[in-house]
Amino acid sequence: MLRIISSAGSFGIPLTILTLLLVVLILRASWHARRASDHPDAAVDEGRAAILFWGFVAAILGFLGQCAALYHALGTVIEAKALDPTVLAEGFATSFVTTLWGVGLLLLAGLAWLSLRWLARSRAPVVAMLLLSLVGVFGCGSNSAQAPVDITKGVWAGSAGGDTFLFDLRGAPPDSLVGTVHVMRDGKMTSELAITRASYHAPALEMFIESTNATYKGRVDASRRRITGGLTFGGAPGSQMELRWTDPKGLPGFAALPGDAAYVYRKPADGSDGWQTATPEEVDMDRGAVTAMVNDIARDSAGLIQSLQIVRHGKLVVDEYFHGYGPDDLHRLRSATKSISSLLVGAAIDRGLISGVDAPILGLLHRPEAPAGSLWNDETLADLLTMSMGLDWSAHESLTVLGTGPAFFEKVLGRKVTATPGTQFSYASANVSLLAGVIFNATGKHAEAFAREVLFSPLGIGRYDWAHGKTDGYNHMDSSLALRPRDLAKIGALVAAGGRWDGRQVISEAWIKESTRTHIATGGSPALGGYGYLWWTGQAPSGHGTQPLIAAVGMGSQFTIIFPQLDMVVVVTGGNGDNGREMDVGRVLFRTLLPSM
Repeated sequence: MLRIISSAGSFGIPLTILTLLLVVLILRASWHARRASDHPDAAVDEGRAAILFWGFVAAILGFLGQCAALYHALGTVIEAKALDPTVLAEGFATSFVTTLWGVGLLLLAGLAWLSLRWLARSRAPVVAMLLLSLVGVFGCGSNSAQAPVDITKGVWAGSAGGDTFLFDLRGAPPDSLVGTVHVMRDGKMTSELAITRASYHAPALEMFIESTNATYKGRVDASRRRITGGLTFGGAPGSQMELRWTDPKGLPGFAALPGDAAYVYRKPADGSDGWQTATPEEVDMDRGAVTAMVNDIARDSAGLIQSLQIVRHGKLVVDEYFHGYGPDDLHRLRSATKSISSLLVGAAIDRGLISGVDAPILGLLHRPEAPAGSLWNDETLADLLTMSMGLDWSAHESLTVLGTGPAFFEKVLGRKVTATPGTQFSYASANVSLLAGVIFNATGKHAEAFAREVLFSPLGIGRYDWAHGKTDGYNHMDSSLALRPRDLAKIGALVAAGGRWDGRQVISEAWIKESTRTHIATGGSPALGGYGYLWWTGQAPSGHGTQPLIAAVGMGSQFTIIFPQLDMVVVVTGGNGDNGREMDVGRVLFRTLLPSM
């Protein structure tokens, strides 16, 4: 009964009241007719008109309910970016609930109006009507408390903007629940958000996602396995989103590996991309440690990891993909783009197009000197490359102010220099954008064209995307390049080999050594405690003390990690930007693979 009332929306309660009213009127008229033994027909006539009147009212109300449902549905259809045909068909069918309810009450009223005199002459129909009324009343009462449902079994799926959001809860209701929102598109898991707290007091469910300051509030319909509700952001109204219970085993890309099976090592496939491949034994690696690392990733020990490549002695040993991804998928490198920008600066210096890292920034950008006494006159290319320009970006601005192009360069050049250049590490993505202007002024080519000539073509990298955020031809130098993982591993192998690839010196060994040594301390953890020229440096814990490393690091677990003493490169792409698990893959690496080396 409650399911029908819920389907009727705001018209459910009025129609329920009319249902009870008609039952009471019919019972009352029958009862009075039975007691008025002298003139039963007259007694019945007193109630027949009222019964028929309220029957017509119910029919009109049911029709209005359907009109309202169709009106709201049409508005949703017009605004929706994507529609699920199943949901659309079911919603259209549900809109008829109020009309059928109202017409049913009118038919009941008409039947009572026609047969009430006969009912008055027989006690049995009256008793039957009373029993039906009692069943209806107590049936509603028994359903008023919704049947409990284990909301931690399976996932609850909703759609918005072409993405599928999978709410995956764990813990103990009512108030000890946490979980994860998995975001999927085209059978691939793109990101995850942590549900930091949730409560379920049947039927009300509330989930809070701290990283986006979003709250989902809904009502669980246990019988239909649905949750009706919507999102709010910081208390402001958001969007409606119905969630449906789904078995994750039937969702491609939800499990890290197809079928959620345990990983068994397989040698990477040979391709036409220039890679030589090898098994762990052929490059003096422990197959068991490799298998353990991949299984740890598949069991969610590192959050959302989308791909893993391991190179040793210049040969590709591991080439694995998770959550629906494959070797041809491009992955945005985020801030790992900065390290590739450093290679382009080195290529320009190798060719004599830039005099060196001591060149003044203002001169490289064809700007006149600043007024006497301004620290801008002291800014050099080395200060930019070591994140030590000393500009007055706030902590929030240093991570969120992004852009490129002449207008954005002026915005950066308009900042105040509040610390002596070259003395303090202060990570700021906006500063790196100036390299787009530096490279264009030095080479006469935008960064993408220059990269294709001096880096991508020599490495056989033919497929990439650097269009995101491009302005007036200037590329984002700090965060927007997208590559295939096997191609990103080539760049790591190039650096590990001192700038060589396939027997050719692509970037000078001198620049590789200079750009990947520590120039300034970051003040961070030992693993990333130093900074070179847009490369992180540090010491990784292993089973035998520590291992020095060089790393390109991007938000969401985009890593290219080079271990010089081991002649090994580890490349990772992931979607951990919003779940607080960006560094978990490093812990897996340090715990499983490094001790075996």
